[in-house]
Amino acid sequence: MTIIDITEENVGDYEGVISPEYLENIGRRYYRGIVGSDPETGGLRAALFWELKDAEDEDADTVSELQYFFAAGEDEGIELLEEYLKKSAENNVVVSDFEFQEMSIEEQTAMERSGFSLSTGESRDVFVTVEELAELKIAKKDPPDYIRSLNDLLPRQFKAGLMRSVFHKRYGLLDDLPFLPITWNMGSISSCVITDGKVNGLLLVHKVNSEVYRVELLFAENPDANINILNMMRFSIRSASEYLLPHDKVILRRHNQAVRDLVKKLFPDKTGDQVVMGIKEHIMN
Repeated sequence: MTIIDITEENVGDYEGVISPEYLENIGRRYYRGIVGSDPETGGLRAALFWELKDAEDEDADTVSELQYFFAAGEDEGIELLEEYLKKSAENNVVVSDFEFQEMSIEEQTAMERSGFSLSTGESRDVFVTVEELAELKIAKKDPPDYIRSLNDLLPRQFKAGLMRSVFHKRYGLLDDLPFLPITWNMGSISSCVITDGKVNGLLLVHKVNSEVYRVELLFAENPDANINILNMMRFSIRSASEYLLPHDKVILRRHNQAVRDLVKKLFPDKTGDQVVMGIKEHIMN
């Protein structure tokens, strides 16, 4: 099997073979991808995409979150994972982990033989429909005029708002938040707080695919942070109701305690799907 790094130069070769939601990330600062192809036919035999977390934080261990894994067979999966583990060592990865909606027996075996411990459990992601969001009590009240659409911002204003979030060590789901352009976000349903001509709050939504959207960042500065977060949610929910379909889904990723508490308050009966989870602790030389 021939193993190839996915780069911005060759990513187009895999369109129609690998989902666009993974390919679109190639070129991001901490995102990586490799594939294994048949040396004779060039057909795809295995693929792996991952994202590094805390890679440049001297006070934290580097974690690799696997985003996608495909293996046509157990041997192909093991061979690709061997290459992944070499690259992880080069990036000083301490822990690799993942949660996948589904995995074949061959893929699970390849993971286990490569040192991953597997289990099943509830996903950190909660899916809610646009219709369910619109039915929330908080969505019934009009947001104030200082809550605006991201489309109303100039790129320099957006960048200034991002840097305020970064200053407070608020990156949301995106370690490379400062490097992403405003166009990474759905401008029509993302929102911001503008006071005294400054952006001091952001609710950023990214389009994962044609029917799924993900909240990437929810940040507001004090002293009115909680009020402004609530008002941005009102604005973005109303915008989603206008621009998206009722059955379109929004991912709420419970990546910290604050988000877990918020999701529990808004949707007390919602749970995440059952997923396959994996974790591997790397031996550091």
